[in-house]
Amino acid sequence: MAKLKLEKAGILTTIQDLGRPAYAALGVPLSGPMDKNSFLLANHLMRKSPADACLEIYMGDLEMVFDSLCQLVVTGASCKICCENKSYHTNELIEVPKGKKLTLSRFRNGQWAYLAINGSFLSQTVMGSQSFYPGITRKSRFSAGEEVLYQASQKNIPPLHAKVKPSILTYSPVLPAFKGPSFSLLSPNQQAKLNTGIFTLSTEQNRMGIHLVEEITHSLKEVITTPVYPGTVQLTSSGKLIVLMLDAQVTGGYHRVLQLPQQSIGTLAQLRPGENFRFQLIDIPK
Repeated sequence: MAKLKLEKAGILTTIQDLGRPAYAALGVPLSGPMDKNSFLLANHLMRKSPADACLEIYMGDLEMVFDSLCQLVVTGASCKICCENKSYHTNELIEVPKGKKLTLSRFRNGQWAYLAINGSFLSQTVMGSQSFYPGITRKSRFSAGEEVLYQASQKNIPPLHAKVKPSILTYSPVLPAFKGPSFSLLSPNQQAKLNTGIFTLSTEQNRMGIHLVEEITHSLKEVITTPVYPGTVQLTSSGKLIVLMLDAQVTGGYHRVLQLPQQSIGTLAQLRPGENFRFQLIDIPK
C-alpha cells in the first residue's frame, strides 16, 4: 500500500467514481464526476475500468508528495503540471518518482480536473461507491496535510510515442437540451427564451446545482414533488432557473422545463461564473 500527501488540497478535492445509480428510491443522490467525459478519459489513458475512482479536483492549486513511484494522468481543466522542474500537459502519462512533489497550478480555464493513477485509490465504499458525499461517506473533501492511500499496480505502463492531444477547453456556448415535462405549459415567448435566450452562470453553484442569472417570469401553478435527475433544469416559483448537478436531491417541487444530456452537463460544469451560453432544443432519440 502506498500514499500521497496533500500538502495543498485546493478548494474541493474528492474521490469520485460513477456514483450510486441504484439508490435513488432511498433518496440517495447519484454523485460521481461533474465532467464524466474527462473522468472516463482519465481511466482510459490509465488502461483501467471506466468505473475506477479518480481524484476530482476543483480549480486546482494542489501540491502532493508520493511515497512510492507512481504513474498518473490529469484530464479536464487546463493547468500547469510540474514535477522535478519538468512541466507536463493534461492527457499525458506522468511518472512521479518516490518522494517527489507533483504540483497543479490554479486552472487556466475550466473548473474540474481528474487525476487517475496506475493503481487503485483506497477509500471508504458505501452502497457500492467510493464517491464522497456529506452524510453518506465519512469524508466529504480532503484537507491540506491529509494522506490519500492507494494500491499501486504491479505493471508499469510503457511510455508511447502516440498520445492524446492536450486538452484545451474551448467549449461551445451552445448546450443541447431535451424538453422537460413542464416545457409545454410555458407560453410561446417563454419557450423561445429558453431555446434562444442567452444565460449567465451565477456565483451560486456547487456540486448540487448551478443557478442562472436570468429569470423567466411565469404564473404556472405549483407542482407536487416529482423525480429529478442530474441535468434537470428547474424553474422556481419566483422565475429562477436552477440546473441540478451530480449531488442534487432525487426529488423536487419545481417545474422541470429542460433536461440536459451527459455531454451538456459536463460542458456546463466546466463553464465559470459570469460566462454565457444558450440552450438548443433537441429531440429525444426514437
